[in-house]
Amino acid sequence: MRFFYGITDSFNYAIAGVIHGLKTQRNMQIHVIAATVVLVASLFLNLSRLELVALFFAISLVLISEMFNTAVETMVDLITDSHHPLAGTAKDIGAGAVLIATINALVIGYLILYHRFSIDHGFLQITPPPIHITFTSLALVVIIVIAVKAGYGWHAFLRGGMPSGHAAVAFSIWVSTTFISQDILVSLLVFVTAILIAHSRIKARIHSLTEVLAGAFIGTGMTLIIFLMCR
Repeated sequence: MRFFYGITDSFNYAIAGVIHGLKTQRNMQIHVIAATVVLVASLFLNLSRLELVALFFAISLVLISEMFNTAVETMVDLITDSHHPLAGTAKDIGAGAVLIATINALVIGYLILYHRFSIDHGFLQITPPPIHITFTSLALVVIIVIAVKAGYGWHAFLRGGMPSGHAAVAFSIWVSTTFISQDILVSLLVFVTAILIAHSRIKARIHSLTEVLAGAFIGTGMTLIIFLMCR
């Protein structure tokens, strides 16, 4: 049990670092907005597996570079509060790494997407693979849950707080399974599983009924919207 809580704490610290970067770094906010727009737009495109890998890698590389740059700037400011050429060099190198990662992402995005914006390949004529919709929906649900938790000032992102992330993910998977399987029995079984997960969070007194309902609403609503948009 102590080992489990140690892992949970590590995840909480990592998520807190991401949230700190989002709250304090304007460039990080811009990158996340751009990444969200690209992910939503990609739902309407018939991307291959390699194209999806390249797209996610490019987005991740930009965000990672921005966070490392923030860490470098924080360390430099901690060590010295006076202007020093070496301190300026360290910050410039960090900013340069972000610039290279951003250019790389722009090039990859252009190579993947440019030919899909022709008249013969309009947005509404392309159906994305179900697995792409599913993972994108889950990613957006998790982003929304973390953002809401951060808005409420909650720092233990995997233990309690408004809304319930477990309920959000469980009901998101239920909606995805329903659309993909087109089988009422499979949908019912997954729905019961989602209910049991939500109930377990209340039973363990980790979440209140309101927090669980909010998570279920976010997971169901967001995933339903994404799948309906892509039909």
